[in-house]
Amino acid sequence: MSRLRVFILLLVLAAIGAGFYLVPRKRPFESYTVRASDALQNKDFEQSIELYLKALRLYPDHARVPEILLIIGDIYNFSLANSEKAAKAYDMLTTRFSKTEQARLAFEHAAEMHEKNEAFEKALLAYQGLIDNFPDSEDLDGFRFKVAMMAAKLKKFEPARRSLMAIIDQNPDTPIADQVLFQIGNLFFMEGAAKQAVQVLEVAAEKYPDSPLQTEMLFTAANAHEEQGQIDKALKIYRQIRYTYPNPRVIEKKLDKLADRQKEVKAMEARSRQGMRMAGPLPPGAESKPSPKSGVRGRKKTQEVDKSLLELMEGEP
Repeated sequence: MSRLRVFILLLVLAAIGAGFYLVPRKRPFESYTVRASDALQNKDFEQSIELYLKALRLYPDHARVPEILLIIGDIYNFSLANSEKAAKAYDMLTTRFSKTEQARLAFEHAAEMHEKNEAFEKALLAYQGLIDNFPDSEDLDGFRFKVAMMAAKLKKFEPARRSLMAIIDQNPDTPIADQVLFQIGNLFFMEGAAKQAVQVLEVAAEKYPDSPLQTEMLFTAANAHEEQGQIDKALKIYRQIRYTYPNPRVIEKKLDKLADRQKEVKAMEARSRQGMRMAGPLPPGAESKPSPKSGVRGRKKTQEVDKSLLELMEGEP
């Protein structure tokens, strides 16, 4: 072999060797994730995300992709407070891998994040995603309760109330029955159906005397009595909870206000009786017109409480 050929061969071998070391090679998936995890431990969140994203770009079909997407979403959510980018990572995970355990956590974390940010419609959709994709979840009633509460936040009171009633109808022994019944009564009150609110709240307070919500149940029931002009009943309940309500000053103000109102009503009734005595007996066939009930007027009326709900509430707690 001539010297020229040997020289050319050496150049070719040198070029091949240089190419082997200089051309970027595809690193193993774990080389990115390990370094990303180390960066995360050192709270270098941006570097951690960059390395995880490189792993995803190079290995889009790797078995750990759902796990990495959840980590990225959680870093943006909990560490960087970037809800927009967190939502994108959670959405990608729940769309591509909707039945995985990581997707269940992504739905839950996204729902809580949106609720915290008062993005109630997005929160409702995320909680509904949990129900639709994980119907056997242990906390299914809790997620259904959350859906109803997000609807209430959006002022969709009737759909929210019906969703709550469905929880009791389908699972009368649900561990959150006291919360559900309290919110049903509260929603009736918010809709302007004070009578129905009292029906639910007083039965619920009696059925669940040890519930941490019992005082709130009675307070709302007293408000509903007050709105209907039933001052004596409202006073009775306010006096019952005056030492257990978290803010006693609120109860004292209520008592003072209603006591004054009660005096005014009695004074008006006395003047009315006196006027009737002075006017003499009514002519035959004349009827006195009933006085209008006091309380807030013009609020929307809704249907009566479903009988099936009341029957369920009558059972033992």
